[in-house]
Amino acid sequence: MRTLLLAAALAALALAPTAEAAITIKANGVTVATDPTNLNAIFVGAIGGFNINVINSAGVNAFAGNGTLMENASVNIATAGAGTLTLELIQTDLSLPGLAAEFSALFTGLITNAAVSRAFYIDTANTGAAATLLGSTAAGNDSFSTAVALAGLFSLTEVITITANGPGATLSADDQVRVPEPMSLALLGLGIVGLAAVRRRAG
Repeated sequence: MRTLLLAAALAALALAPTAEAAITIKANGVTVATDPTNLNAIFVGAIGGFNINVINSAGVNAFAGNGTLMENASVNIATAGAGTLTLELIQTDLSLPGLAAEFSALFTGLITNAAVSRAFYIDTANTGAAATLLGSTAAGNDSFSTAVALAGLFSLTEVITITANGPGATLSADDQVRVPEPMSLALLGLGIVGLAAVRRRAG
């Protein structure tokens, strides 16, 4: 039994996603915030007619291996006029065990007087590019689940495009992308090992 528990603990450690590089926030192609610890990049300020009350992009290191890879929370933006703003929230140097992973995301938000698109992308070349679409929405609330083949380090990018119809347009959002929790996967592995042991004894 002790061997099985040790195997489960080692599996949990092996499955925990890791990251080393920075989180970056870009507004209309210009870097406005970065965090080399991959915990939180935060930006507050005005970009053209857009007043960004706060953007907080949290990276994998903020979640202690619970399966969440990226959470872009407290995205709170208002406008003084019409126009378009494109935000890119980027996290590089992510890694997961195995050759494939199931990525799922949850979009939650309130949109007023604007057209908003939000999309998560993965780049298996780890450049931070919006390379392969994982999922997107133009609604306030949505979700997706997408399987992707992996080959080493990769990056995740959320692109948020806001087209304001005029003054008073707002976006208040909280978006996240995750994989199955490492502990859940470890327990599944433990269950499989246990079933195999029972089958051996019965045989």
